[in-house]
Amino acid sequence: MKKHFCAISILVVLALALIWPRVAAAADVEWQLRWLDNNMVQEEIQTSAQKFITTDHNWKVSQEGDKYILRREVDNWQSYAAMKDGLPLQVQQRNYMLYKRTDIKPDSGSIAGLFQQLSDEDKLILTISVPGFIIGGSGERIGESSARWTFPNHAELLQHQEIMTVITADGLLLGIVIVLLGIFFVAIKFFIRLRKVERIIESEYSLTRNKEDDQGDNEQRKI
Repeated sequence: MKKHFCAISILVVLALALIWPRVAAAADVEWQLRWLDNNMVQEEIQTSAQKFITTDHNWKVSQEGDKYILRREVDNWQSYAAMKDGLPLQVQQRNYMLYKRTDIKPDSGSIAGLFQQLSDEDKLILTISVPGFIIGGSGERIGESSARWTFPNHAELLQHQEIMTVITADGLLLGIVIVLLGIFFVAIKFFIRLRKVERIIESEYSLTRNKEDDQGDNEQRKI
């Protein structure tokens, strides 16, 4: 009897050992932010959590297998900060002459909504794509304009002092500067050619004048 009990116990332990990693993997939350050229922010969340409540009506919720997928679009970072259910991020933007610098940092004072509801999940996989160049950050680069973070839990996100720093060009001003530079170089080239023409004219005129002077001297000598 004891032997049968031990055998059953071993089988139960092995079964739990096989099942447990799958349950843990299914509990991961994949959170994606796509910052577009028009400043719009597209957000997507994939989770296997069975219980969550969306307080923002902009979310579009669908289900694929055992995963729930939530998607929404926000006009810009300012609107994102004012909306509910988002990541606790603080986004600071500074405008310069030809470019804009954007610093994205965690904000422990804005924990609420879905982030708070899903905080019991095992892992948070965060991916951010931007319309510019990433010049700083703590994530793993997956391209010139994308980075990924894998946090063991949601609280780990708040431990980072910086998420990323992004440089984006001001398309209108950059276009104006390029046009002005083009006009400047064309003008320089034009004046260089004009100067060459003036030199040629001067040299031809001086040669003609010298010939006329020589002819005049010869005639005077004949007289």
